[in-house]
Amino acid sequence: MVRRFVLAAVAVAITFTFAYSETFTAKVTKVDGNKVTYNKGTFNKTDKKMEYATESTTTEAIKDVEVTKGGGFGGKGGKGGKGGKAEPIEGGLTNEMFKTIDKDKGVTVSITTADDGDNKGKITKISSFGGGKKKAAQ
Repeated sequence: MVRRFVLAAVAVAITFTFAYSETFTAKVTKVDGNKVTYNKGTFNKTDKKMEYATESTTTEAIKDVEVTKGGGFGGKGGKGGKGGKAEPIEGGLTNEMFKTIDKDKGVTVSITTADDGDNKGKITKISSFGGGKKKAAQ
């Protein structure tokens, strides 16, 4: 009986977590303080690739925005073998990866915004899809 109650409580908590946020893929083109400029992406099923909007959107991030890299997709965590766990990016939005963005390429990320409460419409989490350090030419 207690086990069913705990499982039901967890299911309700997860449902409310997803109900109060929106997550989408985007290409970040500029970060200015806590203002993030990006082009929202959608997956084209026929071409099997991401397409990004031509118009940029600028949204404010909350003060303690969570900025991570890697993770997602579960499994073995890709080449890094981190077990699918996201790692925090040192410095958050002030990290070098956000200071030197190529405006044509951008930085591909997953953005989560709050849909309700005091932070409505603000970015609460940014997850980079990896990239990592590039190997030096030999």
